[in-house]
Amino acid sequence: MPTTSERIANILTSKYHVPADRIAPDATLESLGLDSLDLIELLFEVEDEFHIRVPQEGGPAVKASTLQDIVNTVDTLVEQEARASELPS
Repeated sequence: MPTTSERIANILTSKYHVPADRIAPDATLESLGLDSLDLIELLFEVEDEFHIRVPQEGGPAVKASTLQDIVNTVDTLVEQEARASELPS
């Protein structure tokens, strides 16, 4: 199964046409040619890909400096979602 980083890299290459060789954990969205609107659109793509809800207002993903920041946020949200789904209704 692909890692979180690989799945996000796939979104960046397929939807935003970012060259794969430019995608690195320390890359900023700006360095990849993406702006703040692209970030919001990317977060919607991430929500669909990972079946999570990314907080839009002030959440850590919105304030992300690097791709690794986004990966860390997604991993945390996926883990929280998994724990929540294990709770009895």
